[in-house]
Amino acid sequence: MLLDKTSHFFKTEWKRILLLFSISLIWNILTFLFIYTLDPDLTNSAYDRFGGVWITIFRSCVEFTITYYILIFLAWLPALHENRWGRFFLIVALLFAAKTGYAMLYEYAKTVYEVRGGQEKVVKFMTANKMIVFLATHTFTFIFNLAITFIVAVFMHFSRREKLQKELEKQKMDAELSAIKYQINPHFLFNSLSFIYSKTVPLSEEVSNAVLLLSDIMRYALGKEEDAEGKVALTKEITHMKNVIGINQMRFNNKLSIQYSEELSNPAARIAPLILITLVENAFKHGDLLDPANPLVIRTEADNDRIRFYIGNKKKQGPKELSTSIGLNNVRQRLQLTYQDKYSFTINETAHFYTAELIIQLSKND
Repeated sequence: MLLDKTSHFFKTEWKRILLLFSISLIWNILTFLFIYTLDPDLTNSAYDRFGGVWITIFRSCVEFTITYYILIFLAWLPALHENRWGRFFLIVALLFAAKTGYAMLYEYAKTVYEVRGGQEKVVKFMTANKMIVFLATHTFTFIFNLAITFIVAVFMHFSRREKLQKELEKQKMDAELSAIKYQINPHFLFNSLSFIYSKTVPLSEEVSNAVLLLSDIMRYALGKEEDAEGKVALTKEITHMKNVIGINQMRFNNKLSIQYSEELSNPAARIAPLILITLVENAFKHGDLLDPANPLVIRTEADNDRIRFYIGNKKKQGPKELSTSIGLNNVRQRLQLTYQDKYSFTINETAHFYTAELIIQLSKND
């Protein structure tokens, strides 16, 4: 298990690791060449105490790579993306403690303060206060690394947001182009459905109800229900979801095993549209909903502080439908743009079951 996780880590992160190692290697070689030109004997003496030039450079590159990878990708970026500052301070503290312990065990005894060409007073002071000077230098270096990684992480954070914004704009343009290419006049569609409904009422109540449900589904999907913030009433989103569930039950002669429950102490809550229905449609597409022992479970909750939506289903066995994950990726992107750090979206998947939980923290405007 550990071997698989390690292999997966290097397969996914090798580009970042190689980039950091390469930067460190170039920096260490240039540093060595610069100080060597100033004082070759002193430089060779200093490097020899730590095993020689190339061993010292290699060890420094490994330490740099580990330090910068942890600070950028495990500390700063999660803190900036997800507002996880408690985790950030814990990682920084543990890393500082680990680096300090390593420096004291391996570097402290081998460190000798010497200056060629005078400055005896400085050397005497540094030698007499070796522990204080060593720890102060170590701490300053760590703070410097922390500042550099912050600048890098902020650049990556805003680059990611800009890229995400461009992707969403492209998706919007593609959707608008598709709408133009396959445009259907909504009034024509709804008038046609109303006509079909009126004709089917005397013939079949079930068919007429299906037409009515389809009309409501299309009206919501094609309509302009959003407010200025791009949100809709949660009750409308739930009604749309129930209509989709209802028409699917009709398709399967009410044989689908579905357990739906809701607890809405704040029915006035608002939500980004078509988020919940995407998760429900995903369950219809990939779930086994004909097993009474493992029904599709849907639960919606809303109070003054949050909206919680849970969905869980048994997965279909045998040949699977091709999944592009476009729907889920779109959900994640829209949630990030709309709610930023005020939501959590968790998916748990095993060989046989799939669950998703969405929690949205409500603001005063919601």
